[in-house]
Amino acid sequence: MPADPRNDPRGEIAATAARLIAEEGLDYARAKRKAAQALLGAGTRCSLPDNESVERELRRYLTTFEAEDLRRRLAALRALALELMARLERFDPYLVGAVLNGTATAHSDIQLHLFTDSAKEVELFLLDAGIDFEADPALPHRDPAGPVEELRFVLPARSPALPARVGVVLSVHDTDAIRVAPRLRSSDP
Repeated sequence: MPADPRNDPRGEIAATAARLIAEEGLDYARAKRKAAQALLGAGTRCSLPDNESVERELRRYLTTFEAEDLRRRLAALRALALELMARLERFDPYLVGAVLNGTATAHSDIQLHLFTDSAKEVELFLLDAGIDFEADPALPHRDPAGPVEELRFVLPARSPALPARVGVVLSVHDTDAIRVAPRLRSSDP
């Protein structure tokens, strides 16, 4: 059973971080740091909550304050993700992140992991489809199962449950990385 956030500084940080993720679209690491600074003051050092605690608080926040919007948003994002996965079928797409696990906020991107022998194949596919994207090569210090490259682009939303534009992040992995459990891949939250 989770600790009562009112008696546990890490619980308070997790709850505040969850609110910042939902309202401001911060990533987990930035939200935890900003929450700790807001609650404990600048320069105060403490042990930050783990991502599971923040995710638990994010679920609580979303079901408390955005239950109906969350249901509509998840349905619309998952439908859009399914369309993308069908178009990208030859790259063995896997849905990961907030859209998969049910914690998608109004700021969440659709995150897909793709598997191919050449990241350039994905780039060429997107160019042929007329999709304007930005490539972010993976950093050399990432683990071998991590993405070779990340491609980012936005799509116009076709649902009133979504913001006008939806971000998409394609994490391109080597074909052999498909054998690695998704929880262990570096681009998961």
